[in-house]
Amino acid sequence: MFWIAGLIALVAAALCGFLHRVSRTRTRVMERTETLPVRDLRALHEAAADAAGAGHFRYRCEVAGQARAHKDGALRSQIAELDCVWHRHKVTRKYEETYRDGNGNRKRRTRTEVVSEHATSTAFFVEDATGKMVIRPGEHTVVGAEKVVDRFDPHTAGGNSLSIGPLSLNLGGDGTIGFRHEEWIVRPGSRFFVHGEAGDGGGRLAVGAPEEGGVFVMSVKPEEELLRGERRKALLLAAGTGVLGVAAVALLVLAVIR
Repeated sequence: MFWIAGLIALVAAALCGFLHRVSRTRTRVMERTETLPVRDLRALHEAAADAAGAGHFRYRCEVAGQARAHKDGALRSQIAELDCVWHRHKVTRKYEETYRDGNGNRKRRTRTEVVSEHATSTAFFVEDATGKMVIRPGEHTVVGAEKVVDRFDPHTAGGNSLSIGPLSLNLGGDGTIGFRHEEWIVRPGSRFFVHGEAGDGGGRLAVGAPEEGGVFVMSVKPEEELLRGERRKALLLAAGTGVLGVAAVALLVLAVIR
């Protein structure tokens, strides 16, 4: 018993230690990266293009301003149908299933599964006092995005499909209790912060996720608030690593001497 508890505590300590290093790395990278006015970022790009030609510019940076819709207009969120520059939804099915326990007895339990999850990848702009910059969100989420839908719809007897905007999912009705719908959006005009990599590989200067991996953050919260959160998380993870490490050693020692 002490062996098992000790090994579990050791694995948990290692996981906390890993997450602590990730959090510290994110904090250091963001602290060392300069937030540039759009005009200055464009000037750097023009100088690089004059020297080396177009298509080679890559520069880690931060941009802050207000979110603006793509040149084709605002998007429409799929559930709440609100104007936005970015949206994400998640639909979770809650259901009951029958299973047999260790003694072979039939029992019922409640479980959940995500049946639909999607975030838009359409480019939009961030505008500051000096100009607009294209943002390519890819498949990444936005920290602090406004949650505009959070509801649970009981399953209708006999129904076997779920509609989300233009999408229709065939789910079957067996054991289904209902569906939880969640949706997040970024409205046009919201303050917006991006930490990523500016590049012109797509033929136009834009900020997105670094090509070779690394920190990419999109947020409606200011950088200072994000950094405070990361520092707080790092402290808690460091404390957790220490406590779990001591507990693991103590439990393993007890397992040896007993």
